[in-house]
Amino acid sequence: MENNVLNRYVEELATRVNGEVEESFGVLILKVKAASVTETLKEAKNFPDIPCDFLHDLCGVDTTEHFEVVYQLSSLHGPQRLRVKAMVDRENPVIDSVTPIWEGANFLEREAYDMFGIIFKGHPNLKRIYLWDDFEGYPMRKDYVTEPIEVRDVVRKRIEGE
Repeated sequence: MENNVLNRYVEELATRVNGEVEESFGVLILKVKAASVTETLKEAKNFPDIPCDFLHDLCGVDTTEHFEVVYQLSSLHGPQRLRVKAMVDRENPVIDSVTPIWEGANFLEREAYDMFGIIFKGHPNLKRIYLWDDFEGYPMRKDYVTEPIEVRDVVRKRIEGE
């Protein structure tokens, strides 16, 4: 029953935000444009009776045509699960931060920024989390070119204060 109710809420939400709904391995997937991700996630968090109020994970995906930011949601009140995929333009990879909705998204958004170069507008501290500040490029992008062995063998000296 809960899945039918969740399915109805997700279908209604998809209609409002011009999204599309799929199902994969028993998990509903709502695909939306980046511009409507905040509205979509706030609404999903506040579904009556069966809120998807827990953010398990957030990650970036490079599909070569565009980026996706994938939000894995579930409920603290039941078994429902929802995956929201926000399509982000490859040439201008900017999307709203969801840290005002879930503070736990902070490091997850920083990881997506560090690996894919996706900019989270409104993030309280958007900077690299794994790589050093002057690292060039974003290593999880499909168009990232690795350095030749001769360049990789050069040891980088640590600068005092880093």
